[in-house]
Amino acid sequence: MARTSLTSSLNIIRIAKQLEYFQQYQQRLSRVVGDAEAQRVVNGALVLITLGGNDFVNNYYLVPYSVRSREFALPDYVRYIISEYKKILARLYNLGARRVLVTGTGPLGCVPAELALRSRDGNCDVELQRAAGLFNPQLVQILNELNQEAGAEVFVSANAFDMHMDYITNPQQYGYLDVK
Repeated sequence: MARTSLTSSLNIIRIAKQLEYFQQYQQRLSRVVGDAEAQRVVNGALVLITLGGNDFVNNYYLVPYSVRSREFALPDYVRYIISEYKKILARLYNLGARRVLVTGTGPLGCVPAELALRSRDGNCDVELQRAAGLFNPQLVQILNELNQEAGAEVFVSANAFDMHMDYITNPQQYGYLDVK
């Protein structure tokens, strides 16, 4: 699946629409290969879903005082979107996904566009890093809960934050002198 967002923004396909497309794909596949084979294909497919980034960068922090940032303190907003994502992931499971790789946010405060907007010295934005630090552990927690409910390891977490931070803090390991 493409990068996701609970919110609407230019060029972003809302998560509900992405799930609708997933369901439409299954229906088309069933017409071609039959219901049993379509279910086998969907159950065996690897589904990749990235969650959270757009909800912070393109919503909560889009303008200095966005509607969401006035409505929610950051910890409350994180809990809100986590509860929504749990429903979305449960729906994905109900649609037949059985192998789902889930990435949370990377280091949001280190994204080049955010550095250009928020940093004078090339250092990552502390507030956006805080958002990722609150969000990612709670995402892992709901993945564990969903796996318990499913009685199987359906949802696997990929730690995009640590992978990206390793690159940022150890550029020489990857053949670069400076990543700023």
